[in-house]
Amino acid sequence: MSWGYAINQWKPGMAHFVRREEHERAFKTIAATGFNTIELRAGTFRWEPLGRPERIAQYYGSVDAFLEVIRGCGLQQVVSYFFDPGEPILEEMSFGRDTLDPAQRDAIVASTQPFIEFLQVAGGSVLVVRPVGSYWRVGRLTESQLDELAATWNAVSASASGCGVTVGLHVDCLSALQSLEEISALLERTDAGIGLALDTAELTIAGIDPVELIQRHPERIVHVHLKDVRATDTLGERLAEHAELRFLSAGGSRGIERWFWELGTPGGLVDLQGVFQALATHGYAGALVAESDQSPDPAGSAMLNGWYMQRNAPPQSR
Repeated sequence: MSWGYAINQWKPGMAHFVRREEHERAFKTIAATGFNTIELRAGTFRWEPLGRPERIAQYYGSVDAFLEVIRGCGLQQVVSYFFDPGEPILEEMSFGRDTLDPAQRDAIVASTQPFIEFLQVAGGSVLVVRPVGSYWRVGRLTESQLDELAATWNAVSASASGCGVTVGLHVDCLSALQSLEEISALLERTDAGIGLALDTAELTIAGIDPVELIQRHPERIVHVHLKDVRATDTLGERLAEHAELRFLSAGGSRGIERWFWELGTPGGLVDLQGVFQALATHGYAGALVAESDQSPDPAGSAMLNGWYMQRNAPPQSR
């Protein structure tokens, strides 16, 4: 098992994160706080220097040179890459693709290939994906839509498995997948090699118990995102129009300051010890990737998360 850290906390889409020295400062902070791997997030164009393998090669000379840098900063590898096919990819002249549309399936498979190949070189194991768009855009999924969704990810998984990479479906609080039953229905339709990238905070906000999800599908958990929350969506605002802005960014009608918090935050609602126990019971051996989305202080959040992990999480392999 490894402890990883999601680099998206350093807001790689912002102008201050385009310099190599900023990257190295983040890598060293992550290593110093006890984590040994990182997760990258797919992004587009020059303001996302770590968002695509070809962009990384441009910045560092080659992918191998980039891997040497992170190892020099005290990290072992890039364990995972997060990819959302619904986001724009300017390099491909795409303004986002629909995983429910069979006509776009081949393009989605092709679009994931650079990340799969990068993970193979980097020693990573999981392509973390957003399986479907937000509820307010898609609505409640029908049986036929679940079939199409499964077909898309089965196609991606067939491509990834040849490179030793597993597809991990990441269900967030805005997703059209809004219940344990819907998640289970999708898993029943997908190949056994496709797993779940469980996110403790996203699920909790949506009213889904991550411990229950582990216990229901222990063999399908292939990746874990760890963060805490101090509030849940009791008003159903995550399902409303433009929830990405009005609910997640602006805090909804209650003006929630931050939805996502560091591990061990006072008042945290995620049963982190229950998550660790459930994972241990079922022999989970993948990555535990800490996140702190919406943090105003990335380095400070890494320190708090590292402190909690060192005192509470299952030990990582060295």
